[in-house]
Amino acid sequence: MAVVREKIEELLKQLPEELQHEVLEFAESLLKNMDNGNATGNGTRSVRSCFGVWDSGDRRSADNDRIDTDLAREYVRPHKTD
Repeated sequence: MAVVREKIEELLKQLPEELQHEVLEFAESLLKNMDNGNATGNGTRSVRSCFGVWDSGDRRSADNDRIDTDLAREYVRPHKTD
């Protein structure tokens, strides 16, 4: 697991400094969850094993109406193309 942490830390250096700690905590929680034996019958990780791993601190983060509103706003917003 030390090798995985080193790879994660290298990738984190590409993020803004204020996000690095939060992303590292999230990645560590995913790794810990994977070590707890939450695998499917074919040895791969179940996507459900990642549910609830990260708490954004926002009680409404799973509010589907809010999510739909955010998505709609982004769809109509003009974006620059390369």
